[in-house]
Amino acid sequence: MIPSADLNRAREADTREHELRRGPRSQLPKIRCPVLSELQLAARWNVTPKTLQRWCAEGIGPPSWRIGKQPRYLESEVDAFERKAQVARKSVAGSSLSRSSPTALKEAIEWSAAFWPPAGERILLDCHEVSSITGLPTYWLAERSERSRLSVPHYVLGGKVIRFCIEQIFRWGLDHLVPRGSSDLPSDA
Repeated sequence: MIPSADLNRAREADTREHELRRGPRSQLPKIRCPVLSELQLAARWNVTPKTLQRWCAEGIGPPSWRIGKQPRYLESEVDAFERKAQVARKSVAGSSLSRSSPTALKEAIEWSAAFWPPAGERILLDCHEVSSITGLPTYWLAERSERSRLSVPHYVLGGKVIRFCIEQIFRWGLDHLVPRGSSDLPSDA
């Protein structure tokens, strides 16, 4: 029979080994992106992306933004829209569709900051992890020419390894959002 102290030490060793095999990424805090893609919002509301596109054209729903050619929605504006339970936000003839508040981007940063890791615990992620969190195209992050063209903030570790701070990527993304219909940002051709 194995003494209980030895059995407990063996279990602790197995637990530590299992945690090491899983790696540090399994212990990442829950990170929420302040911007929803069209697919994420469509899934949230159980509608098709085509419905969202039609609503955007008609001025219904929360304001729509874009980064490159991709439509995006600030989660804080989606939340506010849902809280108000508006059925429609149609424009009057001649006025702009679905206007955003002037402070919407600042509010989105403040909202998402509640979900970021504490400042002393900066976590650097690879391009695939960032892409899965933000919905940004992986090639914007992985390809040097695209990172340079779009001025994506990143770190070069050891001369070859590229990593991203999610907080900086969120800020960069929010800084590069433009209202849909304008052409201020280089397209994601």
